[in-house]
Amino acid sequence: MGFDDLLDKAKDLLGGAENKADEAAGAAGDAVAAAKDGATDVAAAASEKAEAAAEESKGLIDKAKEILSDDKIDSIANAIKDKTPDQIDSIVDAVAGRAKTLND
Repeated sequence: MGFDDLLDKAKDLLGGAENKADEAAGAAGDAVAAAKDGATDVAAAASEKAEAAAEESKGLIDKAKEILSDDKIDSIANAIKDKTPDQIDSIVDAVAGRAKTLND
């Protein structure tokens, strides 16, 4: 094997290395694009779940407001006042008033 043969062999190896580097760079670019797509899909799914949870929470809050009407608040407050000393009546009334305000 002569000097020219060695030189040709070195050129072939370098050319192969360049091709491998190009292939690796292309694969890395593809991987980055796939990761971005995956992240977008995950974010969209999380957003949908958050919206569903918010709707469910809103429904539960609305139902609780229906169940706990002002009349029921008054009824509960009167029951508490019947079982506690008269000195606490003003506090119970204040709490009932706040509950009615929050229920609106």
